[in-house]
Amino acid sequence: MQIRSSLVPILLLVGGVWVFSWLLPVAQGRPFRNQQGKTIEAELIEVTGDKAVLKVNRKNFNVPIASLSKADQAYIKEWAQKNSSQTTEASIGKGAKSLIKPNWDGPWPKTVSADTSQEIEVIKEDKQAGEYIYASTHYEFISNVRLNTSLVKRFSLLFEATNQFCRELPLGMTKPFREQRNRIRLFETRNQYFEKGGPEGSSGVYISRGGEGDILVPLTSLGVEKVGSSYSVDHKKENSTLSHEITHQITDNEYYAKGSRGWFTEGLAEYIAQSGYRSGNFDVNDLKKLKAYVTDYGEDGRGGRHLGEKIHCRDLKQFFEQDYASFLENGNFNYGMAPLIIYYFFHMDGNKDAARIKGFLKALKEKKTASEAYARLLDGRTFDQLEADITQAWRSRGIRIDFD
Repeated sequence: MQIRSSLVPILLLVGGVWVFSWLLPVAQGRPFRNQQGKTIEAELIEVTGDKAVLKVNRKNFNVPIASLSKADQAYIKEWAQKNSSQTTEASIGKGAKSLIKPNWDGPWPKTVSADTSQEIEVIKEDKQAGEYIYASTHYEFISNVRLNTSLVKRFSLLFEATNQFCRELPLGMTKPFREQRNRIRLFETRNQYFEKGGPEGSSGVYISRGGEGDILVPLTSLGVEKVGSSYSVDHKKENSTLSHEITHQITDNEYYAKGSRGWFTEGLAEYIAQSGYRSGNFDVNDLKKLKAYVTDYGEDGRGGRHLGEKIHCRDLKQFFEQDYASFLENGNFNYGMAPLIIYYFFHMDGNKDAARIKGFLKALKEKKTASEAYARLLDGRTFDQLEADITQAWRSRGIRIDFD
């Protein structure tokens, strides 16, 4: 569809009521009309349960299908059936299913932003039970102390921005798109966090049970401090490293397969966590922070791996094939090396289109063996040749990697 010179309306669903405002025109899409006769021009990008996701000016809006015209409902049904061969069924709640189209072909994001207009829903405030539950668009925060919704909205931006980051990465993940909210358990004190399983010295942890689980976080890790009888957020203490655990929670289970768990899953989480987060926004092109994290003590002088600019690594095949226990045993080195490998496959390899890493991930989705998946990464190369490619690529960025 051609771009129109006139302005087009944008549709917001606020408190069950459609509200229109005017923005610049979208580049592609079709008109959608609600049952009150109001029209917007948007692109249909996803059907999840009884909602359609409409994209208007690079923002996504969940719109109840039943609120649209009969013609639009028929179009959405036909679109979903047509695209069903390219979709994945993801389990939502108690056995319900939702069709989610994996994102393999979208552009690589340069910046990612959370929706700052979202409202926080109060689900439960039970003083006697000591349980307070608040919800943002994609997350449910279960706290043991009462919090102001404006405060929850502030720190929820980190979770929502990380979710949006995973949605925009063209890596075929479907878990970030599920309707089911991800659970975050918040604790007033670090001791309470440790008592519930938080590792000593950590700022947060994802505890998985068969591929599903909760993130545990002490409020101090979110920059939340108690002031008198209430709480406030110290913006200078925003803990972007929590994006690492948030990424684990919404990474597709297939990517934790043997041969991938470790170098890929931890590398992906570190890639996102070191992408320059601030106040609901990620700068994906911020390589400076990633390099400081790997080679030094971090951009702010803390939390880095300090591997230096000359890094000696084991044989790459061994690095890929080591089991997760081995990966953790040499955690400081491996957590530093993994994001370098991931960054190479995302931005430096081949035609710089991440085609080979996508082929690797598609192989995991197809339940291929680790060797079959590696063959797609190698794409005709030997491991020695891949090592040489990685060394050459990073040398131009100021890091020398030597493999055994």
